Amino acid sequence: MQAHAIPHRDTALRGRGIRALALAAVLLSGAVGGAVSAPPQTAVAAATPKAYVGLYGDDAIGVLDVATGRIVRTIKVAAGPEAVIVAPGGGRVYVSSEDATSLSVIDTASDAVTDTIDVGKFPEGMALSRDGETLVVGVFGTNQVDVIDTSTLRITKRYTVGMAHGVTLAPDGKTAYVGSQVPGHNAIVVLDLATGRAAARVQLAQAPRGLFVSPDAKSLYFTLANSAEVNVLDRATNTVTAHITVGPIPHQMAFTPDHKNALVVVQGAGQLAVVDLASHEVTATIRVGNFPHWVGITSDGTLAYVTNEGDDTVSVVDLAARKVVATLPVGSGPRKISLQQGTGAMTRYEASSAAAATGFAGQPVQPAAPARAGDVQIHMRAFAFGPASATVAAGHRVTWIDDDPVPHTATAQTTHGKLWDTGQVVPGAAITVTMTKPGTFQYQCDDHPFMLAKLVVTP
Repeated sequence: MQAHAIPHRDTALRGRGIRALALAAVLLSGAVGGAVSAPPQTAVAAATPKAYVGLYGDDAIGVLDVATGRIVRTIKVAAGPEAVIVAPGGGRVYVSSEDATSLSVIDTASDAVTDTIDVGKFPEGMALSRDGETLVVGVFGTNQVDVIDTSTLRITKRYTVGMAHGVTLAPDGKTAYVGSQVPGHNAIVVLDLATGRAAARVQLAQAPRGLFVSPDAKSLYFTLANSAEVNVLDRATNTVTAHITVGPIPHQMAFTPDHKNALVVVQGAGQLAVVDLASHEVTATIRVGNFPHWVGITSDGTLAYVTNEGDDTVSVVDLAARKVVATLPVGSGPRKISLQQGTGAMTRYEASSAAAATGFAGQPVQPAAPARAGDVQIHMRAFAFGPASATVAAGHRVTWIDDDPVPHTATAQTTHGKLWDTGQVVPGAAITVTMTKPGTFQYQCDDHPFMLAKLVVTP
């Protein structure tokens, strides 16, 4: 099927097709071989450590010199770089690419991709054990979680987990927690890596996003789609024991090296919230950039680096002063960030400067096109399409309106090709598509693929 459902768009917004959702998942079982010929992991001296930034819009990793605040190199990787993890010792970086089927392995001495590992459609979240020997990957499009031996870069175990997204590991590396984003069946799946079995399943009302085991290993902190809270799960009982209100759409969190605080990225408010782990109280909120996505912390706990996907920058936060001290342009669509450990950060930064009006912030908010008889409007609200099923006659228009504080897409694709793709519709904006081809079409948000809907186009 060719992409002729839309002869034109009335409004063009930033973005491209992110990922086609695999509605029919294919599961392979047993140990599956990946890329081979992996050199031993060695420690890299990081007197001037580097940060590795996933530039989603550039299909690249930006290498940030944290001493100067400048991108010194960009490394092309497979389409849609998602999770980014610097290995212990700093010698290697692992990158998942959610628009592809592979992971990239970067050698930090040369800042070049040295290996790739084929894992299946749309790899998302990853977690690396503290000894750097085990990498766990959620593969969204094929309903699986892969366990990789980093010494051989081979898959040693494979679990069935529906629409696997975020992944985290307990400090001892024996238990993995995976966010399963199956609409109507959202859950956190607990995997016992020693026995190769799913040990438990925690049902959730909404899709899980970020998952993080506490420093004392007693709790799992997690966030949900369209929530204002961080939830705390007791790992011994798998029950939720606390809710911490941090602001609209919390995403990722990181624990400070002294284990006293958690830093929570609050996407809807453009803030970094500081949570006291003893009291579960928010003790500070720090305004960062537009649509923040991820945070990395220096090894001494003095600075946090927050990626701002909405304006293509990284905010450098002084955690003692609790303020942004630098704003660094890094490239298109920065999402994840991971830092080498070491000293020397922020030794020669210039004064903070305002970010250029790029990214989401540089896009004018487009109003919805005036409705005509027979046209349909669909709202993207609370991480769902409303209505979830709509009917329109061929030749009429469908308008998608983003009522959430985060961007969404409306993308339809079959195994025969793409039918339509709105690109990213920013908060408060709309995009209108004229439908010409009759049929029944499933579509989803490419940024949040658990958002599913159906459009019927009648003759």
